[in-house]
Amino acid sequence: MRWVFFFLAMAMGVVASAQDFDDAVSPEAQAAAAMRSKRYREAENIYRSLLQRNPESMTNKHLLSHALLLQQKFAESDSLLRVAYLQDSTHPGTYWYFGISAERQDQFDAAYGFFRRYIQKSEQKRLQEFNQSAWLHAGSALRRKMHSQGISANEWANMVYCYESYLQAQPADPLVPQLKEFVDAVRLRQPRGGEKLLWLEQ
Repeated sequence: MRWVFFFLAMAMGVVASAQDFDDAVSPEAQAAAAMRSKRYREAENIYRSLLQRNPESMTNKHLLSHALLLQQKFAESDSLLRVAYLQDSTHPGTYWYFGISAERQDQFDAAYGFFRRYIQKSEQKRLQEFNQSAWLHAGSALRRKMHSQGISANEWANMVYCYESYLQAQPADPLVPQLKEFVDAVRLRQPRGGEKLLWLEQ
């Protein structure tokens, strides 16, 4: 009987310790964990609470907009990003999340433009560690447009440039062989004059 009480006491201690640990975790960490496990509504609620506490926080505006767009709440997400833009039009992060939103809505031209602006603003601020995958997102926006609508000679050149920039910035990426294969293949299909390249890569 003593052993039963001992194990019950141990179990209760573990539960209490776990509860204490949860209480000690910051809201930011809880929200990040919710995002990683795709509990986007939970993350949304946490970021809303954080933004209410600090309405000027650009980080919380961006993270809330991300949680919203991952739930396809694009209108609300974009509205929040416009508020962030009016607060600081030079902040690269706003363009990043605008790009993600446009990408998920198949707005190819907008996605390309926002990711290029993200790169431009990052370079203007001399951010050494900006997210180089912006080059990949920008190139892929035009690649998807090529599949469905076709791209002009200028868009073709921009797409190739973005992919080459990404390959140069991230030579260790496992996707490099596939990307190089695509770039080599699409080089042979450069549109001329007023032509458009509509290619499904088949």
